Amino acid sequence: MNTWARRFIVPVLLTASYAAMGGCTAMIGGDDPEASSGSGDGPGSGSGDGPGSGSGSGSGAGGNGSAGGGPGVEPTVCVPGVPRTSALPRLTRTQYDNTIRDLVGIDNQPSSMLAPDGVGSVDQRAWDGYKTAAATVAAAVMADAKARAKTIPCTPAGDGTACANQLIETLGRRAFRRPLTEEERGLFQALYTRRQALTPTGSFEDGAQLIIEGFLLSPSFLMRAEISEKPEGEYFVLNSHEVASRLSYLIWGTMPDDALFAAADADALQTPEQILAQAQRMLADPKSRGMVKAFHELYLHMGPGTRWSDIQRDPAAFPDFKASMIPLLSEETDRFIEHVVFDQAGTFQDLVTTPVGFVNASLAPLYDLDPAEFNGAELVPVELDPTQRSGLFTRLGFLVSHSGYDRTSPILRGAFLQKEVLCADIPPPPPMVEGTPLPTDASLTTNRARVDAQTAGDSCKFCHHTYINPAGFAFEAYDAVGAYQQTESFSGAPIDTRVDVGVGEDLVAVDGPVALSEAIASSPAAHTCYVRKWVSFAYQRELNNEDSCTVDELTAKLTQGGYTVLDLIADLTQSQSFRVRALQAEVEP
Repeated sequence: MNTWARRFIVPVLLTASYAAMGGCTAMIGGDDPEASSGSGDGPGSGSGDGPGSGSGSGSGAGGNGSAGGGPGVEPTVCVPGVPRTSALPRLTRTQYDNTIRDLVGIDNQPSSMLAPDGVGSVDQRAWDGYKTAAATVAAAVMADAKARAKTIPCTPAGDGTACANQLIETLGRRAFRRPLTEEERGLFQALYTRRQALTPTGSFEDGAQLIIEGFLLSPSFLMRAEISEKPEGEYFVLNSHEVASRLSYLIWGTMPDDALFAAADADALQTPEQILAQAQRMLADPKSRGMVKAFHELYLHMGPGTRWSDIQRDPAAFPDFKASMIPLLSEETDRFIEHVVFDQAGTFQDLVTTPVGFVNASLAPLYDLDPAEFNGAELVPVELDPTQRSGLFTRLGFLVSHSGYDRTSPILRGAFLQKEVLCADIPPPPPMVEGTPLPTDASLTTNRARVDAQTAGDSCKFCHHTYINPAGFAFEAYDAVGAYQQTESFSGAPIDTRVDVGVGEDLVAVDGPVALSEAIASSPAAHTCYVRKWVSFAYQRELNNEDSCTVDELTAKLTQGGYTVLDLIADLTQSQSFRVRALQAEVEP
C-alpha cells in the first residue's frame, strides 16, 4: 500500500497542475543526436550532420548566393514584433542535473534515469523517468547529512508541522524559481498531513522526503513555466522571477543563485539595464563556461551520435593514429573555445582565425611538433605555424571528424562549412545521385580531381563546383587525421588548395585553409549564421520572422571590431523578446 501510494498517489495529486499550465509541450535543446555519420563519399549537399538545436541549415539572413543566384543564405526582412514562443520549455537533462545539484546538493547525475531529451508532450516513458529520478533524489537527500542540511532549514519539534511548513516555503521558492501560491502551499501541506497513509512510518523524515519528491515531480520544477499575465500591447511582460529564470538557464544552465533571487524578489529585473548588469555578473562566473561549451558543441555538431563520436581510421594508412586520441579531439576543441572566449575575451573572428592549439605528446605529431617537448597527457596551449593553421576549423577535431576512413572528404568539410557556418541554403542532392562512387582512374592523381569527376554531372556540379567542393578543396592541406600535407599519399602529386569559392554573396579567390578561414571570419553571412544559432540556442526554439530584427541588430554589432562573444551573449538578454512573451498562441517547438 505504501509503495503504491508513493509511486501513484503523489503524482496524481500533483499532475492536476499540468492542466492549469496549458499542457506539457516543451522544447528541448542541447542533446539531439545527429542524423548520420556516413563517410560522405557520394555527391550531395549533406554534411552528415543533423540540425542540433540551432537554427538549422539554410536559415541565415542576407542576400542570395553569387554566380547566378544559386545556394546562398536566405534573405530575411526585419519584421518588428514579439516572436511567438513556447511558454513551457522543459528542463533538458543537463539542466535537470545542474538544478538538482544546486537545489538539494545531490550531484550523481540523476538525469541518467530520464528519457532522452525530446520535443513534445510528456509521455508515459518520460513521466516514469521523472518519478524514478524524483524518488531516488529525495531518498538520497534524506540519507546524506550535507544534502539534508542544505535542503531542510530547521529541526523538527512535536509532529514536525512547523518545520515541514518551513521546508515547503524555502524549498518551494527555489524549486519553482518563484514564490509559492497559497494553493501550492496548501497542496504540499496536505501531502505532509497525509504522511501516515502515504509513507512507511509517518515520521517527519518520511514526510519531508515526500515533500521533496513532490516538488521534483511538479510541472513548475520540470518546466520553465512563464505564466504571468500582465498585458502590455500585444504581449505579456514577464515578471522578475521569470526573467531571472531565463537568465540563469541561458547563462548557467541551472536555477538562479541567491543574488538573482534577491533581484527578482525586489522586482529589479524589469529594465534592460538591470538585466544587463546581472548578465555581465553571471558571465564572469566560471559556471558560464559550461554554457559556452554547450553552444559550440552544438555549433560544431559534437557529442554522442555525431561524426565526432564515430571516428575510425585505416590503421594501414594511418598507423600512428590511435583510438586513445579520439577523446582528445573534442577536449582540444573545447579548450580552444574556452581559451578564445574567456581567457582572451575573443571575437567571432578570433574563434575562426586564432592559430593556437592545445597539444600533448599524443597529439604533437599531428601538428608536426616534437612529442618530447610535452610532458604527459595534459593539453597545453601552443602557438601553431600561422601559415598552416588558423582557428576553429583547422583544429584536429573538425578535420578528423569530417574525413573518411582512409582519405579526406572535401564534400563533408565543404558542405559543413557552407551549410552550418555560412548558413547557405543548399538543396538536397537529386534522387539516385547520392552515393556515386569515387572514381579511381589512374589519370586522376589527386583527391581533388577524383571528387570533381565524381560530381561532374549536370545535376550536381553547380552546388558542388561553386560552393561545396571548393570549400573542401581549400582544406585538402590536411589529411584524414588532420596533419598538414602538401602531396597526395597515394600518388605523390602536389595538392592544389587554390579555389574560387562562394562565401555568402561573394565569389572569393583563396589559396588554402588559412585564407578561407580569414574569408569566413570577415563574411557577413558567417556572422549572421553565428548570431542566428545563438538566438535559437538562447530562446530554445527555432527562429520566427520577428526574430530577424534581433538578428540584424546583433549581427551589426558582431561585425564591429572588438565586439566579443561574451558581449554577444550579454546582448542576447537586451532584446524585447527576452523580457516579454507574445499574446498569441505559442508555437509548437
